[in-house]
Amino acid sequence: MPPIRLQKARRIRSAISNEIKKEICEYIMANSNVKQEEVALYFNTKYNELNIDRSTVSKIWQNREKWMAVLSTSQTACTFRHRSVQYPELDKALQIWTAQAVTAGLPLTDMILQQKGIELAQMLNIGENQIKFTNGWVYRFKKRNGLQRVKFSGEANSAPIETLPEERVRLRALLAKYDKEDIYNADETGLFFQMEPNQTLSTGAVAGRKMDKSRVSVLFCANATGSHKIRPLVIGKSLNPRCFKNLNKSTLPVIYRANSKAWMRSDIFIEWLKHLDYYFRTMDRRVLLLIDNAGSHFNPKRFKKNDDMDDEEISESDDEQESKKQKKKEKPAVDLTNIELVYLPPNTTAHLQPMDAGIIHSFKAKYKQEFCRHLIRQFDSGVDHVKNKLNIKEAIDYIAESWNNVTPTTIQNCWIKTETADVLEYFQLLDREIPTEEHLTEEQIIDMVRNEENQVEESEDDDENEEIPLISVKKAINGKYLRVIRVREINAKKQSTLDGFFDR
Repeated sequence: MPPIRLQKARRIRSAISNEIKKEICEYIMANSNVKQEEVALYFNTKYNELNIDRSTVSKIWQNREKWMAVLSTSQTACTFRHRSVQYPELDKALQIWTAQAVTAGLPLTDMILQQKGIELAQMLNIGENQIKFTNGWVYRFKKRNGLQRVKFSGEANSAPIETLPEERVRLRALLAKYDKEDIYNADETGLFFQMEPNQTLSTGAVAGRKMDKSRVSVLFCANATGSHKIRPLVIGKSLNPRCFKNLNKSTLPVIYRANSKAWMRSDIFIEWLKHLDYYFRTMDRRVLLLIDNAGSHFNPKRFKKNDDMDDEEISESDDEQESKKQKKKEKPAVDLTNIELVYLPPNTTAHLQPMDAGIIHSFKAKYKQEFCRHLIRQFDSGVDHVKNKLNIKEAIDYIAESWNNVTPTTIQNCWIKTETADVLEYFQLLDREIPTEEHLTEEQIIDMVRNEENQVEESEDDDENEEIPLISVKKAINGKYLRVIRVREINAKKQSTLDGFFDR
């Protein structure tokens, strides 16, 4: 009778999360004399679902630089496998850059991910027609890497809706007297120019900091066709900030004024209005200017030109008469020859004013893009964006560029659809400290992803026929967490007139 052979029980492979791999490496480092068989036994006992042996521990330890770079979060605890993407080099490069940004505390938004993806694609010679950085692309990237939106931690009064139809009829009658090229709207807005988003992409809760209160007021003006946009008027808090040293203010792409509160005042508005009127007079143009009834917007109809005292004033004392004379002298007076001012009724600007119908919102969205690019440039250059905040000169350049990028189509649509003026509140920004630390440059990231050998992400044993337990759909969707690999190797590679007042 032939001897009975006992078949060796087939051991089931275990899928090990990145966090456990990191924990294994930390355990070996803390216990230098421990044997790998003992490490396997320790973790099989600690985690009942594990069934690893010495060879698995050995492979994990060989890639310890990779696993020690993993951030311990709730997402890494369920990261096992990875799905292929169309451009793995681009995906890996953006993963590494994002991991550094998350670690450094850079506020991440969808727009920043899109912009950085575009830049890295250009460096990898991926053409614009080969990949589209859509919202869906960003969503899938975040899904693969376990990124979710985390918070760091009022608009105008309701208009009397019943009066809007008759006000629109009145406005149409006034506007019908002018060509569309000669109909203008002006309005100001506050802008927190040293801003950071109040939300970021992260795998866990993020501590917030005090909100940055640095602000300027910006006055915008454009005609109904969008063919003529007046230079913005920027009001700051300092008349001569440090960054203006040896700078001729007339060369700025905006008109700059200042007061202690950075608010629009009637004297600033009147000065701007006079220069605008003179500009149109020299151009032999008569225009209509539509503005709201803000207190700083001087209305000449409110004041009488007669400087003589009436009968009641004659009977008053000399001191009272002198006081009234002084007040009359202080009243602003503007003789406009080429501008017809039309004031919107109170509480109707959110419905009837084109600037509030989306023009200012479009500007702020474009300013946000410029600021995101600024954050990326600072981070990639190793500059601490908290200690080196955006100065007023840089903000002015971004304001001018953003205003120039507001398209005529946007302006025209806002004039057409003023009844749907639902301007979204612009995001507030928080100031969060980013630690100064060494990080990989773009070139180093690209070099790394191009030369890196493909590595197996899940743990393996020598027996290729071992059964692999099925994982849930939820775990499969979770994807993998961001990885920074071979940090030490990369670090070792490092090299030890008035026309010009409005038209520019």
